[in-house]
Amino acid sequence: MTEFLVSILGLPIASGINLYATVLVLGLGQRFGWISGLPQELEILSNPIVMGVAAVCYALEFFADKIPYLDTLWDAVHTFIRPVGAAFLALSAAADYGPAAQWVALLIGASLGLGAHTAKAGTRMLVNTSPEPVSNSLVSVAEDVGVVGLLVLMYTNPWLALLVVCALIAAMAWVTPTLYRTVRFLLAGIAGLFTAWFGLSVETPAAAPDWLRGELDALAGAQTPRIYPCFARQLPGAPRLQAGYLVLTAEQAWFAFRGFFRIRMISLGEGPSALGIERGSLFDVFRMAQDPRAWRLCLPKSWSRCLQADLGMDPDIRGDFVPARNC
Repeated sequence: MTEFLVSILGLPIASGINLYATVLVLGLGQRFGWISGLPQELEILSNPIVMGVAAVCYALEFFADKIPYLDTLWDAVHTFIRPVGAAFLALSAAADYGPAAQWVALLIGASLGLGAHTAKAGTRMLVNTSPEPVSNSLVSVAEDVGVVGLLVLMYTNPWLALLVVCALIAAMAWVTPTLYRTVRFLLAGIAGLFTAWFGLSVETPAAAPDWLRGELDALAGAQTPRIYPCFARQLPGAPRLQAGYLVLTAEQAWFAFRGFFRIRMISLGEGPSALGIERGSLFDVFRMAQDPRAWRLCLPKSWSRCLQADLGMDPDIRGDFVPARNC
């Protein structure tokens, strides 16, 4: 039973990181007698044609994985390949059990394969933001070594492998939401930068999503609140890089976002006259002029320009910090 659990949990994780290395190692392991006792459905992996195709694909991935941004494109294409391969490997590992176990293995394999692939792709996107290319190669080699090491451990010490696999699943559950928010943050910043570069317009004021309209109606008085898409870089009560909206009236400012179970409106204190801006390359950071450590919100360039125009700020003024009231 331990070998069964390790197989349906470990194979999808390894496949989600590097499907071709997983297939190649399993095939070589059976071919040279390093691995034994696998279900008959997995013996096909030792076929020379299967191993040859896996070796060619692994060689392509080995080089593509070490080139910044090409690795992200490669991961995007494999969003439709790795989870499917992970599901079929888990299903094949459960071939000696009944249909119920096979369906469970299929579902677990697809879920873990997608989770491992998402964690890998998100991590590589973050690595691509580093100014030097060496980190891409180091992370890629670490992934390959980790996949091979996990597969070796699965068939030499299943109990220890089970502990490692459980730790990896817990790590994925913990880090995936943060990676999702970070990737969403970077993509929004890139899209906003291109929008600003090419002079494309954004909808002003921003159209409020359905979940926010009720909150805006409660705030509405003599002046309709204006909203601007942004991210919480530093804000007590909000996850780091949480996507939401900066809500402004003449007297007050809020950060609104939707959590898992409720909508949150975090008061930012005084209204627009107390705001200031730190201009950056990808995002502009808005914060309080009086207390810069209280909170910081990142706006994509397109929406930052919109907000600056609404506040009467001169975009040509340069400096580490530009207060709205002096513009």
